[in-house]
Amino acid sequence: MHCDTAEERNEIMKKVTDFIKQHKVICSCVVILALLVASVLLFGWLGVWYCLLLAAIVGIALTGLKQHGMLKIIGIILLLLILVSNVLPGRGENLDRIGLLDTELNYLSIVLQNFSYIFLYVLAIGGFYGVLSKVPSYKKLLDNIVTKVKPQGKRFVYITALIFAVVASLTGMTMPLFIFVPFVVTIIMLLGYDKLVAFSATFVSIVVGYMGGVFVSFLDPNTYSMSTYEEFVGVEEKLANTFPKLLLLFAGVALLIYFMSKHIKNVEAKKVKYELTDNSELLVTEVKGNYKDIKTWPLVVILSLLFVIIVLGMVPWNTLFGIDVFKKFHEWLIALSINKIPVIPTILSSNLQAFGEWNMGSNILASYVHLTLVLTITTVIISLVSKMKLNETIDNYLDGMKKVFPTALLLTISFTVLVFAYNNGFIEGVISGYGKFNYGVSSLLAFLGCIINVDLIWILIGIFTPITKLITDESIYSSVALLFQGIYSIFMLVGPTSIFLILGLSYFDIPYTTWLKYIWRFILALVVLLALVTLLVILI
Repeated sequence: MHCDTAEERNEIMKKVTDFIKQHKVICSCVVILALLVASVLLFGWLGVWYCLLLAAIVGIALTGLKQHGMLKIIGIILLLLILVSNVLPGRGENLDRIGLLDTELNYLSIVLQNFSYIFLYVLAIGGFYGVLSKVPSYKKLLDNIVTKVKPQGKRFVYITALIFAVVASLTGMTMPLFIFVPFVVTIIMLLGYDKLVAFSATFVSIVVGYMGGVFVSFLDPNTYSMSTYEEFVGVEEKLANTFPKLLLLFAGVALLIYFMSKHIKNVEAKKVKYELTDNSELLVTEVKGNYKDIKTWPLVVILSLLFVIIVLGMVPWNTLFGIDVFKKFHEWLIALSINKIPVIPTILSSNLQAFGEWNMGSNILASYVHLTLVLTITTVIISLVSKMKLNETIDNYLDGMKKVFPTALLLTISFTVLVFAYNNGFIEGVISGYGKFNYGVSSLLAFLGCIINVDLIWILIGIFTPITKLITDESIYSSVALLFQGIYSIFMLVGPTSIFLILGLSYFDIPYTTWLKYIWRFILALVVLLALVTLLVILI
């Protein structure tokens, strides 16, 4: 009897399923009508608007996320923010409703006005590699490196991951280091590894280094001075968490190497469904002329100097270590004059910042201006040294910019999420409404805040600051600082609005869904590691 009942239920379910498949339009209309009626009964005629927003969100989701996945997810987030703004009170405990056309009429102009520096920085990276990929010495340099490390390919991948992580930890840099990521990714892929391994050894290792960053610093938007996470939350000693961060750093790198090793073995055994081996966008032109006569040392010197200059400019030597030699030299250089006419301000600019102060000033995104300038000058020097014709240089530069233009555009759209969320401020109301600090709930709110506040500066203002104000026990400040740094790092790896992640996935054409399928186990391990180290700091 039980078997017959089960068979009857299965038969009924089959008939219902077949009916829905055959009458999709009718069923969809019925569902929409039911939602409309329910919305009107609950919210009045505004319910129709809410229902249409939900229908749009579901419609975008049903189209699938394999193509243009991040763009669709950002679109869903924007629609959800519009919906939330009609339900939850914003900053000031009043409803601050966001209209659908506010994106074009208000917020997009704010984004272009305030965040165009990052847009130009991404275009500069594209132009740089557009020129570099056509330089014969670049092709030979890649070949030389690949030939030398080929016998020890795996070891090279693992050492690369360690180097990127250590550099990120000691300098606190993420976006500036991306300048060198395409170069190293090309080498790893020429060694025969897929994009996911190459991306992990570079991009992911940078984020792991940031999570365990001993000297991570940023411009505190509350004080407009350089600060560490420890100083931000109220710890007097700016390097209080050195040992826990080193533990996070090396344990994180060890987990990453294990994770990459396992993926490589699965690829070799053909046990994965998402191996990405297409490297057409990384190919460089064939070398013309006598290959042996091409010298690579000038290019090596230029790239090395580029790295040194970026490190000197981005690391806050004076505020972090008390080293003021660069500041004094800058003051002397700016004051240098001939016949009472200042040389540098007259010929170049009076707005150039000293080494160690690129992150400082009234414009909190000024570092991108300096990075773009240095990268552009480097591109010109490379073209001159390689004797590339002017028209050819311009064409190659524009080709590189065209390649990254969709990436830059996607970043612009992601900043629209920030403007939506920050101007409304509903998440701050949720945090203050909760009314207390709790490691679990506060961590979830912090991660959610990272997704909608997008960039660290506004995450600090709109998320971490209100959470910190709820802390009444000063003894947990160190653990909270470590937690904030870790949460932001995890967001950089998986957050659909993460600037760093968007730049990486879009540049290397890695689908967001594929990335999540690949990285989720590692993320889970990182979360556990962060929780354990945070617990260790609490107990100590």
